[in-house]
Amino acid sequence: MRGKCTCAGLCALAALSMALAWPAPAFAQANDVLGPQAFDGSIDLRGSVAGGETSWLDGGFGKLRYGGDDGETKARAQVASADLAWKPQFSFNLSGLVSVTHQAGQSTAIDLNEAFLSYRSGPAPTRFSARAGAFWPPISEEHGGSTWQVTDSITPSAVNSWVSEEVKVLAFEGKLEHRFAGQQFALTAAVFEHDDMAGTLLSYRGWALHDMRMTVWGHFPLPPLSPSKTAYQDQITNPFWEVDGRAGYYARIDWQTPWPVSVNLFRYDNRGDRLSSYDLQTAWRTRFWNAGAMASLGARTVAKAQVLWGNTQVGPQTPYGYPADVDFAAAYLLLSREFGGGKLTARGDWFKTHDNSFVASDNNNEHGWSTMLAYKHPLTHFADAIVELLHVESDRPARVTNAAIAAEQNQTQLQTSLRLGF
Repeated sequence: MRGKCTCAGLCALAALSMALAWPAPAFAQANDVLGPQAFDGSIDLRGSVAGGETSWLDGGFGKLRYGGDDGETKARAQVASADLAWKPQFSFNLSGLVSVTHQAGQSTAIDLNEAFLSYRSGPAPTRFSARAGAFWPPISEEHGGSTWQVTDSITPSAVNSWVSEEVKVLAFEGKLEHRFAGQQFALTAAVFEHDDMAGTLLSYRGWALHDMRMTVWGHFPLPPLSPSKTAYQDQITNPFWEVDGRAGYYARIDWQTPWPVSVNLFRYDNRGDRLSSYDLQTAWRTRFWNAGAMASLGARTVAKAQVLWGNTQVGPQTPYGYPADVDFAAAYLLLSREFGGGKLTARGDWFKTHDNSFVASDNNNEHGWSTMLAYKHPLTHFADAIVELLHVESDRPARVTNAAIAAEQNQTQLQTSLRLGF
């Protein structure tokens, strides 16, 4: 098993596991801890047809979960994922979550998705909550539930695909909320370890759109690398590793306005030292902002939007810059409307990276866009059917130098998903 955690990280995960396994307090109902309602599970049965270049999951530069076969359109049928979550409610104030996942194409057959303890104060205009453990920071407007899956479609935006694959932390997070005059403000802040490799995929592969989720001990493949990088970077990346022993932080502010509109602003900095390494994996310094908004447009229509921008660097500073120094930005607009007993969702994405150093030997520039149309229809209380059409176009010069294919590529992917849950 590949992976590296700090002693502090291992101790934190061990303590969390012991806490969740500890007998429930007398005031907790047994069913709240071990009863049927304390467990969630789901299976995603997937059919897909995709063309274009080789998927990034197969070591190519492809932007989607699935890709073509030597340029030919390929059809697939598989169990895309199977998830199980334990969500014990020890008392009104104290709860937990442990979720595990199997994903087709994942490096480990079954792996830990999230594991944390949560606390919340009693009902009041001003409330405090906290959680500690391994989880995704509160960034995505598209994921939800105990297994952190996309809610309105199959594939999230480029913004949240990247969050899903490279932005998971071992953290202590606190949140303060205050309600008044039909409004609500919330301030969230956290300190964290791990996530030292955030930025590796984004720099060497670029943006992508897929529903794969990073796991605690898993790794992802990288596309063909520039010869200037192969001596320092393995052909895989382990996003959750901790190698530099430095704590990072994030913070978020939310405003639920008097109207049916909410906005938020998020700041993240992993404070990577850019030099510490283990097994050809080096700590990246990754910083970004994310702004999000959600609005109800009538009783049946919801609009969502996010804009994320930042920078990632790795390696020692030289007179010519850092070995890798990449600015990145992406945005999307999503509209979802209840229609015909189900939900119709449309989304447009834009994404870009700008390489600030050593472009002649390792060009990480990129720009592109995508469109998505999905329809989700409930079949029973435990099954949903989703059909999704996704098209993406991008220009990445590294395709020419590192893989001997055209810099400009486009892909179209049609997917159907039968989600079974309990």
